[in-house]
Amino acid sequence: MKKRFYVFLPIYLSFFVVLGIYEVYHPPFSTDSARIGDYEVKVETTPPVPEAGKVTTIHFLVLDKNENPVDNFRMGVQVYYNDNMVSSFPSADHNFGKWDVDYTFNEPGNHVIRVDLVDFKNGGMLSYAFNIGVLNFYMSLFTYLIIAGLAGAAGIVIAIILFQRKIWPKKSKT
Repeated sequence: MKKRFYVFLPIYLSFFVVLGIYEVYHPPFSTDSARIGDYEVKVETTPPVPEAGKVTTIHFLVLDKNENPVDNFRMGVQVYYNDNMVSSFPSADHNFGKWDVDYTFNEPGNHVIRVDLVDFKNGGMLSYAFNIGVLNFYMSLFTYLIIAGLAGAAGIVIAIILFQRKIWPKKSKT
């Protein structure tokens, strides 16, 4: 094997590094947005994949028609699990288009976050339901997958080095 094939090894290894970084910073798992009336409501969680029994921060961002944060809004939230309301945050005024809620999901599975946004222009209530997936083993499972990928890449590198240096004993011809 020629030395120029070693150029592909950093590319292979960087794939796993980039995959891990992307998953942590740009997860599609618990991020959603919806247009509700004249507003757009975006929901994100920190950590990106909520785990049962651990504190999760739910971020709400309310934007107007022009994608600008709404200066003042009133919103309430209910959390449902298996069609039963498990928690409620009453309507309150919030500023700068943001509202962060610290919440601990007790059970793994799909949770429904119902948002009730008061429409000050029309005087009505705008509602929408977002789905948040909660796992109890995600980060450890993801870590194991990355370690397995890196171990596989290391195994390939070691095999290439061993075969190229001809360290393996040769079979004797008898």
